[in-house]
Amino acid sequence: MIWYYYLNYRIYKFYERKGDSMPSLFSFLGSVILLSLNIFSILVVVDFSYPFLLLGNKYYVLVLMGILAILNYLVLYRGGYYKEVFEDFDRAGDRYKYLNKYVSIYIISSIFLFLVVLLIADYRFDGHL
Repeated sequence: MIWYYYLNYRIYKFYERKGDSMPSLFSFLGSVILLSLNIFSILVVVDFSYPFLLLGNKYYVLVLMGILAILNYLVLYRGGYYKEVFEDFDRAGDRYKYLNKYVSIYIISSIFLFLVVLLIADYRFDGHL
């Protein structure tokens, strides 16, 4: 769970440094979108192999994003718990610095995987890129 909290923390700090007025909203939405991209990519790959499962329906994706948003809120943002967790990361200093590269790799690889799956889906259904 620490890794997931740290992902939210890094997104929060990014938007806080930019001077945004709502970094907590952006960290909330950013983590939900990244998780949704990963799960959606996996579902599309499974749907390529087993098309009868109908996993690529847009309503499933919306329900999935809603469930992830609710879980994210309950686990980290309800009652301002994120402030306590993020302050702990600030106080810990170098103890969690090793997670910086993993969070960056996760964000970049999530976007890359999603783009690759989109290219494969486009090629598969249209026959050209």
